[in-house]
Amino acid sequence: MKTKLKKFTEFSKTILPNEAKYLQTRYQFTDVEKLQIMGLIISNALSQKAFVDFDTTINKRKYSYIKDWIEKKLANIDVDATIGWLMPLKQKILTDAIASIEEKEFLYYISTYKNLDFNFQILYDLAKEYKSYLLVRMRYKDHQIVADFIETYKVNYVEVKEINEKLYTATTEITNQYTLNNNETKHLETWLLAVFKDKNIDGKNRYQAFVLLAFIYTNYNENDKLKVIFDQIDYYFSQGEMYSRRLLSNYYASRVLLHSKQDEFEEAAFYGYLSIRQNNNDTLMYLNNLVAILLRNDSPEKAFTLLDAYQEWYKETHNYHQKIGYCSYQIRVLSELQKNDLAEATAKTFLIKYKKEVLKHRWHHFFTSYINVLVIQEKYEEVLKLAAKFHLIEKESERQKQSNYVPNISWSISLSRYMEGKINSTRLLEEIKAPIKGVQPTKNQKQLMIKVIDTLSNNLPEAFFKLKSYI
Repeated sequence: MKTKLKKFTEFSKTILPNEAKYLQTRYQFTDVEKLQIMGLIISNALSQKAFVDFDTTINKRKYSYIKDWIEKKLANIDVDATIGWLMPLKQKILTDAIASIEEKEFLYYISTYKNLDFNFQILYDLAKEYKSYLLVRMRYKDHQIVADFIETYKVNYVEVKEINEKLYTATTEITNQYTLNNNETKHLETWLLAVFKDKNIDGKNRYQAFVLLAFIYTNYNENDKLKVIFDQIDYYFSQGEMYSRRLLSNYYASRVLLHSKQDEFEEAAFYGYLSIRQNNNDTLMYLNNLVAILLRNDSPEKAFTLLDAYQEWYKETHNYHQKIGYCSYQIRVLSELQKNDLAEATAKTFLIKYKKEVLKHRWHHFFTSYINVLVIQEKYEEVLKLAAKFHLIEKESERQKQSNYVPNISWSISLSRYMEGKINSTRLLEEIKAPIKGVQPTKNQKQLMIKVIDTLSNNLPEAFFKLKSYI
């Protein structure tokens, strides 16, 4: 049986909250039914509740009209669509292959250009190429239009290029702090905030300033400031600034991490689902983040359904960081659904196929999931074999130096040693206390440690209850 309005309903479900907020300020229909359709699209997009169906008695042509109108409105402000138009033009100008209709469009675009937009730098560089193209063909009238544009925005171009260079230097400093933790970057905060909020600067630089601010606030654990800039860019997106679905997905994925850090897991899951609405190169990363949230929300069934839906992405990706992440979560989800044999088989097969990549990229993430399954199944000898074969004790002692360390693997190995009669109960307690001696765990670390202790105490209650009181 054919569902009425199926295509339109599917289309309406792709509308993201910030798109809905933008559209809400742009439509001025007088037709009551068109107003009704738009109102429902917007309320469905903004609601976290159940989807409300559209009225099938309204003429289908009105639905087609609304769909076309929305697509045009969003395409007009889509910064990625503009790049998709400008870059082929550059190639055609450089290869003398530009068509007259394309020239006409481009000349009209720059002659009516008013404010610096997201892709201003690309546009200006292209205008400079085109100026030479016109001059050698002695097209003086068109050349004058382009020359006027270049002259009008010359000062702006010099400024945004300088900002771009400074942002590159700042990116190096900030990412070094993030990866090496070797320098202070707070001195950049005021300048980056000024760039982010300056509407006389191109959007690409402003967006880059936002990304760097988010890095700084994450590095310094300043979640309140992080939320302020997220709310600010949310407002910009809703005004149609710096908009593309790619950038929105990235923003939603960043909000997942913010709400997760603040233990707002329902909110984190909401943004997680939004982040995977649009498929791009980062979809698998966003999916992995969402699965992690669903596991924190005690929703392994939902996590299982999601992982299943993205199997093809997982198989095809060459990003081993995300591939290992996906498989590790798959093992955890299967385990939480009491499918431990399947979880173990999945881990075993993956390790045989991708041993080199696991050890190079995310050994800790993978072995945490794998060893947890073995402990649940009381396969302690297997745990010790893995630990010996892959030098996990040495790797763990190195990892212990990291600030977010949770001794999941270390405790599992000690438990296995005890269960296999390699150490006595006194030695066991010493070994499980050792990794957290002198450590002041964060709230998040403490929660994770207690979760690990609760899991391991199923196998050996006395020792791990003592450890819980020690934490």
